[in-house]
Amino acid sequence: MNRRHKGGSMRFKDEHPDLFRQLHRTRNAGVELDSISASSHEMLWWRCPVGHEWRETPLQRRSHATWKKGDLHACLYCVATGCLVYSCGHRRFRRSESTFRVLAHPCDKCESTEHAQLILDALDDSAAAAVRLLDESPFYAQFCGKAAEEVEWWDEIFPLVEAYFVRMVSVYAAIPTVEHRPTLSEPTSSLLGACMLRILDALPQDCREEMHSAVPEDAGHFHSTYLPGRHTAELGWALKKLGFDILDTPLQDDIERRVQFCEQQRFSATGELPPVNLAGRHYPAYIHLPRDRERGALSKLQGFRPKQLPPRTTALRVRLDESSPADTGDPLGRTHVGYSPDLTPQELWERGRGVWKFRADHVAASTIVLMVHDKTVVLVASITGLTLHRGGLAILGEPLTDHPLIGKPDPLHTPNPLAYGVINF
Repeated sequence: MNRRHKGGSMRFKDEHPDLFRQLHRTRNAGVELDSISASSHEMLWWRCPVGHEWRETPLQRRSHATWKKGDLHACLYCVATGCLVYSCGHRRFRRSESTFRVLAHPCDKCESTEHAQLILDALDDSAAAAVRLLDESPFYAQFCGKAAEEVEWWDEIFPLVEAYFVRMVSVYAAIPTVEHRPTLSEPTSSLLGACMLRILDALPQDCREEMHSAVPEDAGHFHSTYLPGRHTAELGWALKKLGFDILDTPLQDDIERRVQFCEQQRFSATGELPPVNLAGRHYPAYIHLPRDRERGALSKLQGFRPKQLPPRTTALRVRLDESSPADTGDPLGRTHVGYSPDLTPQELWERGRGVWKFRADHVAASTIVLMVHDKTVVLVASITGLTLHRGGLAILGEPLTDHPLIGKPDPLHTPNPLAYGVINF
């Protein structure tokens, strides 16, 4: 009778008994080898009949990899000559080499993961330093003061906001501890500015523009797997892999739910609010010290320059192929469509303004249309209206010959010939 591992997959012991016997008994102490599935990704130790020892997963061990040269039971050391084996067990093959080397250090990804784990281990002890930095920062004081004026429910969402600041600043306080450096790797204004921009993304739209005037000009920006500053994307990736969310994606939902609850309490009998519960969050514990937001030396703000909102516009984009004859009975009366370098802006506009299968509401919401050829913007035109045709619609407008996007890469680049979106430039 076939025995299956929990979840339905075959046990490695039953499916590959000969390979199972190559598992190293002493080096895998503490692992229940009899219950390991054939598709397991757990890194284990193996020993070939000659005595070579190495690490890989059961899934890798039973694979018909090229280096095995047809022998499923082949030993990595015996067969794969041009190979680097890292201390973590991961390996890299080099066909151009004839040497087999075992390295004492882990591969880059595992090294980044180990580094990120040390940072997370130091996170709780860094919370006090993070709180002190916020207490003494005039940038943070100014941001909170501006928010108190502009954001209606600021007092109620402030615990969530400050917990986020402490969480992110704690990471930056933990990094120099792990790397034995004396100071933060990022200027305070840049780090706090990145946190401020993240908070602005979660706030109601109607107060964001005013709040931008409290964000430092040199603010960084958190990407999904990237910490602003001197840190590589690999460190951000490793932190995320270990469960630390750089963007803290639940933050916006938390703030929205809190604001909705406050709105509902307007009409309740008591108007009482329950405390904000951060127990389910991944924030470090910290002592909420008495606040004196004016402690920060105001002289530091004399050179403060607010971050400017980037110009944003909603646009359509059409991708033009090479010039070709128009279909018979073209609804716009054209003889040719598509791009040619010798066309005037008006001629190119007439060739490219239709007929497209855009949604009418997307056209109405846009102010410009971009015409792109070979991934480059070749024309920008205004949008003043549209005409409907059986095959789609044509856009009404005029070429904007001096627009700054002309000659630039397509800002709405997608595989589709048509696109709609917001452009920052």
